[in-house]
Amino acid sequence: MRGLSRWSWWLSLLLSIALGAETADATSLQDLVRLRGHDRVVLQGLGIVVGLDGTGDTSKDSFVAVRPYAELLANLGDPVGGLNELSKAGAFAIVLVQMEIPPAGAMDGTRLDVSVDTLFNAESLSGGRLVFSPLRLPRPHKDNPPIMAFASGPIVIEGTSLTSGRVRGGGQVIRDIRRNPVDPNGRLQLVIKEQYAGYPMAARLSDLVNSTMEFSGVDRLAIAENAVSIQVTVPTAEQAVPARFIAALMSIPVDPSLIETEARIVINERTGTILVTSDVEIGPVAISHAGLTITTMTPSPQPSALAPSIQQSSWLSINAEKSPRSETSTTHLDTLLEALRQFNVPVADQIEIIYELKRSGALHAEVIHE
Repeated sequence: MRGLSRWSWWLSLLLSIALGAETADATSLQDLVRLRGHDRVVLQGLGIVVGLDGTGDTSKDSFVAVRPYAELLANLGDPVGGLNELSKAGAFAIVLVQMEIPPAGAMDGTRLDVSVDTLFNAESLSGGRLVFSPLRLPRPHKDNPPIMAFASGPIVIEGTSLTSGRVRGGGQVIRDIRRNPVDPNGRLQLVIKEQYAGYPMAARLSDLVNSTMEFSGVDRLAIAENAVSIQVTVPTAEQAVPARFIAALMSIPVDPSLIETEARIVINERTGTILVTSDVEIGPVAISHAGLTITTMTPSPQPSALAPSIQQSSWLSINAEKSPRSETSTTHLDTLLEALRQFNVPVADQIEIIYELKRSGALHAEVIHE
């Protein structure tokens, strides 16, 4: 790396910026990958919500719920003689408090939202307020991990569940949580996002980095290690403060035509959503499913709108044509789904048919369940 030229670095940086300006609407590398080390981190802790109107935890079903509350009262100078004194208390709830740290990290003083969820038998957190609660990194095998943040504030119920809520801006970081993706050897790893991962994509992206950011003395700045990660060598002169290099790297424009992924179907049964890529193919198949009835009407020799000849079947047959990419006969899944929609097949049944097609081997795509 000693032969790396700072002039080459600046030239490649300017080239990257110029390309980015010309293709402002193009996808950039940061849309397809993430930096290893910039992972999801959640701070968590035990908290107490007070101010509930008889909807909080009660010791009738769980005495363990009142122990933290008794400790809180003791810390406030009002200790109780025994847990039995709190047997009818219903104005508090013991909650799990969590705060998600952004992938890039957070500095001392950063304020973030926190989520709260009941742990015992509270019926509702509506109108409650989270008492000052310490948050730590989840390290179950480490004794007394350091406090990284505090959380407190009024609870806001955002969904339909009254036992979960949010404190907006209620968490404050008290220790810097920094992320340095560069390892001691001066390398970083680009992790390809799951929806794009694959050996073809890894090879294309590594070639793109090498052709865009050239440095004297280095044959290949980026190396595709496997289907999900690309190793990138950081120039020696930039390793101490790599932010500028990483910014240029992640801003490299990517031609959308280079993004070729496997055929995928994303299903969310909770919302009844089916997302299908245009290249999902199925082989010749006839489908029969509970509740599926196909009705066809054949006009009589003297057609009458009031008295047509009606035929009913529980089978749906989809004709297939030869795929340009193979000698086998295939059709696209969206053709099948459109036919199912025309016959008013419920979304739940459409989802079940997709799973049956996958199990039968007729569906040539990956099914992702959310």
